[in-house]
Amino acid sequence: MSSRFRIGRDAERYRNVLNSGRINPTHYDLRASSSAYSENTDLSELLLALTPGVGPRILARLLNQFGKADEVLRAPFHDLLQVTGVGPKLARSIVRSRQVVPIHEIMTWCEKNHCKILQRGSKEYPRRLKEIDDAPLILFAQGSFTALHQPMVALVGTRHPTPYGEQQARRFARELTEAGMTIVSGLARGIDGVSHQSCIERDGQTIAVLGSGLGRIYPPEHLNLAKKIRHHGMLLSEYAPLHQPQKSTFPQRNRIISGLCSITLVIEAPQKSGSLITARLALEQNREVMAIPGPISSELSRGCNELICDGAKLVQSVDDVIEELHLPSAVPLTSTPFTNEYPQQLNAEHTSLPEKRTTQDWQKSPATIAVNQTEQQILEAISPDGSLLDSIIHRTGFAPQKVIAAVSLLEIRGLIARSHHQKIYRK
Repeated sequence: MSSRFRIGRDAERYRNVLNSGRINPTHYDLRASSSAYSENTDLSELLLALTPGVGPRILARLLNQFGKADEVLRAPFHDLLQVTGVGPKLARSIVRSRQVVPIHEIMTWCEKNHCKILQRGSKEYPRRLKEIDDAPLILFAQGSFTALHQPMVALVGTRHPTPYGEQQARRFARELTEAGMTIVSGLARGIDGVSHQSCIERDGQTIAVLGSGLGRIYPPEHLNLAKKIRHHGMLLSEYAPLHQPQKSTFPQRNRIISGLCSITLVIEAPQKSGSLITARLALEQNREVMAIPGPISSELSRGCNELICDGAKLVQSVDDVIEELHLPSAVPLTSTPFTNEYPQQLNAEHTSLPEKRTTQDWQKSPATIAVNQTEQQILEAISPDGSLLDSIIHRTGFAPQKVIAAVSLLEIRGLIARSHHQKIYRK
């Protein structure tokens, strides 16, 4: 089914689940639900984002044409038809959005299930995700926002991995977690699930981006894993909480997985794989794509091997990933960024890991934090009265994506700060 919300059936489902009386959503006061919504504002963006048939591309065109969500919702029927991809059925759906989207039921579900609704303009919305052209207008989020405050790496791969693929997913998820990364994936069977679980086993932070609503965990056998992720990171979805998974929703969610991260690492994938869609989207978003090579005789490694032939960075160890993130390898790290300490004795496969990064390490005085050569040049390129990102790129001569990644890490580590005008300052 092409629409992203089953109007009548989903509204009835919300009513049955919540067992609450329906009120006119036109008169629903969003400010009364501030614990669910990130900021006090009107319902226009939520209504538009959940209107049947309004996908990411159509949404971008509508906003480009009319400017703001409330202007789209107020637009006359004949004006909506002037937007590429908007036909009579979708135009009618937009005009009637206040009648067809069960806002009250959605907001009540979020209140009862500790789900936050993030608006693209809000301060809690993931900053890197804002950079992509088709960023979701709203996100539903459950869990801890600290997962968004660390460097993020996407681990993706086939739903039917070989023992080799599972081994590499466990290895990289654990070692990246040890290095202070947030692991991002899609909660799917196979590589996704192994990556999430392995991160949790190291008491790390992981983010699962769903192709369904947060109240419709898919696949169902990952329900317990999703509960663990809520306590070790975050569940994210652009779909209404009771939205059922559909074939079209999974490729759409892949752009969020890659958009959140500086790097997308493909672990094992055949030639026709959703993971390769994620890799392509990452390239379109000016993100780094990496791949783990596999046996040339394995059909499940053919996608990764072809990515490498096409220019993706070949990855053999976690150091290859950390190097691309421009993390300082020489900084002495003494404990963990999370509440629980890791075991003193690690398995043999982890004996070469650096000591773990801590909250204290990110919060050290700027004068005591070691930086690598790239980061030092970027710091030196920042004027005493602040500099814009374009100016830093020009002064250093580095590639834009390299500067963006390094600046993000410097900001996380407390060495620089941004003003509301996006100027960057040294601390």
